[in-house]
Amino acid sequence: MSLSCPFCQSINIMIVEASTQQSSTTLASLVTPTTLGALGSTVAKTFNLPPIVGGIAGTVLGSVLNSFTEQSIPSQQNLCFCHNCYQKFPTHLLH
Repeated sequence: MSLSCPFCQSINIMIVEASTQQSSTTLASLVTPTTLGALGSTVAKTFNLPPIVGGIAGTVLGSVLNSFTEQSIPSQQNLCFCHNCYQKFPTHLLH
């Protein structure tokens, strides 16, 4: 397998590691099971419910939301960069 650019057929390419964009936004870091558990116990106190009920409900909700955000993180893949045409492309396009 020769390593050549699929756009310009140049062999002057470099394999680089792609930096994936993880969903570590402010909202995703705030929606953790621990944070929602604490928030749930506080909300339960204001409604005259046992704080443990709100804590458990918040923790379960946080775990569910956390599982959805973890699934949306794309896996890291290697990219190639062509020094001739300045194109970036995934390694599976090498030929």
